[in-house]
Amino acid sequence: MELLSISRALQVHDRELICFYGGGGKTSLLFRLARELSSPGSKVLLTTTTRMSAPQSIPCVFASGSAEAARKLQESFQHYDMVMLGHHRLSGNKISGIDPYLVEELYHQEEISYILVEADGAAHKPIKGYASYEPVLPPGATLNMPLLGVDAVGKRINTENVHRPALFARQAGAEGESIITVKHFARSLSWMEKVGRILSPSARFIPAVNKVDLLQNTELVRDIAASWAKMSSADRLCFLAAVEEVPLKFIFIPGSKGARPFVSCVILAAGLSSRMGMNKLALSVRGKTMLEHTVDNALKSYVDEVIVVARPDNCDRPELEARPRLKVVDNPFYRQGISSSLKAGLQAVSSLSQGVFFTPGDQPFIYPENYNLLLEHYRESQKLVTFPQYRGKRGNPALFDRRTWPLLLELGGDIGGRAIFSRLPEGEICGLETSQKGVIMDFDTPEDLEKR
Repeated sequence: MELLSISRALQVHDRELICFYGGGGKTSLLFRLARELSSPGSKVLLTTTTRMSAPQSIPCVFASGSAEAARKLQESFQHYDMVMLGHHRLSGNKISGIDPYLVEELYHQEEISYILVEADGAAHKPIKGYASYEPVLPPGATLNMPLLGVDAVGKRINTENVHRPALFARQAGAEGESIITVKHFARSLSWMEKVGRILSPSARFIPAVNKVDLLQNTELVRDIAASWAKMSSADRLCFLAAVEEVPLKFIFIPGSKGARPFVSCVILAAGLSSRMGMNKLALSVRGKTMLEHTVDNALKSYVDEVIVVARPDNCDRPELEARPRLKVVDNPFYRQGISSSLKAGLQAVSSLSQGVFFTPGDQPFIYPENYNLLLEHYRESQKLVTFPQYRGKRGNPALFDRRTWPLLLELGGDIGGRAIFSRLPEGEICGLETSQKGVIMDFDTPEDLEKR
């Protein structure tokens, strides 16, 4: 599913030279991204500038110079979409790396769409200290991804847990064999970023933390993100479980108060209005159309973007699209029910999005403070679902964390997001009481209009 892919979160372009360095599973991540990117129209070259384990399921070629490498790769790409290149094979099923300048030469060959490089080693440790010659990055890299394993936090700084522990301690500002704290962890990520920016000055940087599947709760994730935001100039921090089917779990962006999740709002406006007998969203309510109220309230809140899912025949589209922070997307399958609009909205959210509000277009009295109340709680708790309640009655909008999106994408017919609640841990579903009745008020019939 492209929506849930690592490549989408990294905003990978049509051609990229991507380098991975650090510890905590970078080889697994490299292979995972390579599988996402490879296709008959996109040839992916995997290589290393140091040394790495030889993959079992990917053909390997070896070359000592650029002409030999170009010839062998051209032959291999006639039969395969992914190829591994090394200088020569080492004992222990290892591959010796190629010169970083050869990497750049190969990147300019038209038949290669992506080159993915493992640029250092960590001796299978989740975190490391850097020698003066590391990482070995091509100067022309387009995207660099420093990676650490979250399981390093709480471990002692010694050879059992850290590759080159003395160097790590110096670079992270730690002492001797002390325990690795969140601050040490974030300082290590910051060190990796600074070194990378010197070696590849034009590259984009997206640091990542792997192995979040080992955590019992999200508190450590939020603590790491908060500490990272104080030290980094990157525009996002990704948290991964590279071994899982859907690997990307969290994205945090820097904000004025530290790291925070990016939250989208999807307004569902592609319904048939069958019980109203007319397009209810175009009806006037207190001087504006119903849809205008709904859109304006969302835009006045602290959500990062607003997306209106409309029918292709929506005549208000030009006026809607003129508003900042808002885009309109068509749902050509609107007759299939609300699940089709949920999916259309999800497909349209920003690649940075961690959570999505779903707001019915016919609830014009969900005010900005309702959104902000839910946002504040979500940023603190990172629950899977957060929604308002009025006198104990569940209301809208409901905020769904990206970890629920695979379940939402399985829905069909006229079924909304509440259908997945039974499949989530009870403690991850949060209802917040509000004094505003608008969260439960909708307009389905002419009688509803007369009453309200």
